[in-house]
Amino acid sequence: MSFTRGVFKSAEQNAHVTAASLHPFFVCRLLTQMSTSLDQLLAELSDESHPYTVDLRRCGSAYFEFYAAARSLHDNDVHSRTSMKPFIDRAYQEMSRLPPSESLCWRRLYTDACLLCAISDVSDLVLQDDAAASEAVAVLDRAIIIAGAPGRLDSIHQLIKDIQEKHLTLKPLKASSGHKQPPTQMYHSSVFSLTIPSIHPPPNAFGRQWSQKPFVLRRHGYVQGWKALSLWASIDYLRSVAGPGRLVPVEVGKDYRTEEWTQKLMSWDYFLQSLDFPEHPAQPQNEVLYLAQHNLFMQFPALEGDIGIPEYVYACPDPPSCYPAYKPPGNTDGLIINAWLGPRGTISPAHTDPFFNCYAQVVGRKTVWLAPPDVSDLMYPFDTSSDTADKSRNPAANITEPSMCNTSRVDVFPDSPEVEQASRDAFPDFWKEVPQKAMCMTLAPGDVLFFPPGWWHAMRSEETSFSVSMWF
Repeated sequence: MSFTRGVFKSAEQNAHVTAASLHPFFVCRLLTQMSTSLDQLLAELSDESHPYTVDLRRCGSAYFEFYAAARSLHDNDVHSRTSMKPFIDRAYQEMSRLPPSESLCWRRLYTDACLLCAISDVSDLVLQDDAAASEAVAVLDRAIIIAGAPGRLDSIHQLIKDIQEKHLTLKPLKASSGHKQPPTQMYHSSVFSLTIPSIHPPPNAFGRQWSQKPFVLRRHGYVQGWKALSLWASIDYLRSVAGPGRLVPVEVGKDYRTEEWTQKLMSWDYFLQSLDFPEHPAQPQNEVLYLAQHNLFMQFPALEGDIGIPEYVYACPDPPSCYPAYKPPGNTDGLIINAWLGPRGTISPAHTDPFFNCYAQVVGRKTVWLAPPDVSDLMYPFDTSSDTADKSRNPAANITEPSMCNTSRVDVFPDSPEVEQASRDAFPDFWKEVPQKAMCMTLAPGDVLFFPPGWWHAMRSEETSFSVSMWF
């Protein structure tokens, strides 16, 4: 979906229409839309030949119970949140237990239960109720974030837009408190002296010559044309694109290897205010918040119009010699796009991924550390083969490819000389052998990094940083 300034202006204007000022005609129109949506959903559920219903019936008795509850909801016999919650909880449990390839029916059940819950809640808003409308939007966001909203994404986007326009408003940002302190200098170890090769001009084709080792395209002309380079540095723009009431998945904690690290869904507005923007300094935070490895474009499709996809990611490269078992992502596009947005000092520890990576730096600077696969025996990875290893806590773990479930215990970005010395004592083989092969570079907005599967890599934000990764 492309994004124009006209659409941006319209969305911003709509967001500032208060619920109390809505003409009764618009409220009635929304209620009519909700009733029609509920009727259509029930018609699909009753059609045993409909593709979505065929999938749902694989949930067994849960489907028949869900259909009966949906009928009762339509007839106003039950409260939506009470009747749909058991199906949302059950579907979530099954999705958590099953691999993605076997969970489609439960993802559909989770999505449809959320959709019914939101439609019914909004239909019950006789009086303007910001809290109820916000909760309806939050339920729909959970369907996208947790289940992927299979087959319902467009409907959910439209429903969120309708609820926002008729019931919600973008509230002013909290004023920044206190005087902004100058940032302290971050420690940079001097042992990693090799830099990632920069190529200019960029290669015309992504052949085998370029698929074996990492390289950087500095201020790549294709990315320099992205509107995101300027627009995504504005908190006002990012708020307006999403609209009020949105949720996003956020990592809480500086390092996912620690026991204190966790994940939670939180308000997009609250998360954005934890970051430093030119027009709005960060609100003080006790914890590091990081939106990491999330398909933000699925939630906020207007952002897609601010970037482009380099042709390299469609090159279908051969498996590199360092990782002959390479296979592209198994989705329809053979491409996985994620956003990474976090504050200064955010770290992704050294780990490996099973795909080629095209990594574009959009806002702020980010330091990247890379090392070839042949140093794996020196990286002191966590023991993911043990029964006590909690692979679900590790965002870098690839459960379907156990040989790639590797995250290093070594801090390649130590906080101080003392921390580095402690690491040298604990992991001597790494510090003796790896620095001679590792490469380091700080990416600036407009830079694009390519590296093959199997390469060890770590990232550290030097300031508020917004990046886009494309696994292919």
